Amino acid sequence: MEFTPEPHPSPALSRGRIVGALLVLGPVIVLVFLPTVMGLHRYVVADDAMTGDRDGSLGRGAVALTRDVPATDLEEGDVIAFRPPVDEGGPASESVTRRIVSIQDGLAVTRGDHHDYDDPWQLDVTEDTYPKVVAAVPWIGYPFSGEAGQGGWVVLTTAAGMMLFFAAVGPWRRLRERRLQARLAP
Repeated sequence: MEFTPEPHPSPALSRGRIVGALLVLGPVIVLVFLPTVMGLHRYVVADDAMTGDRDGSLGRGAVALTRDVPATDLEEGDVIAFRPPVDEGGPASESVTRRIVSIQDGLAVTRGDHHDYDDPWQLDVTEDTYPKVVAAVPWIGYPFSGEAGQGGWVVLTTAAGMMLFFAAVGPWRRLRERRLQARLAP
């Protein structure tokens, strides 16, 4: 009497697949969904003005997580993200991330950590709110700092979803093929 071992199909959700899914989903959850749930906003630092040796400096490509705070709560040394006034020399539509270097008479002067000079504009900090940087993740925003802009987040989320879909569907497809071959075999 001869015994032939029958191959057993691998489980649909192996430990490796779960770890792989967490490696893909972890950054997506941390950078896309979690900030939204916590009431934070994301900004990608798109210029080198905040690259520096100071504590809290943000290099190009960093993802800055911000929380809106009343302008009256801002202090010297805070890092904020804002659209500078166009009529005072600011870029037309880009947000910038800068450190507040002084506040006098309700006007804040800002400067990039990489620069030795103040920005050409002053911000009114008597009303409205400003996004204050509460945390930053370096380098991860590089793909989103160029022309892609905020559309890069949609690409990242879609790619992660597709990878999870194919990782989940693959084992069931192979199992179905094995069963079909077993039925066709004599």
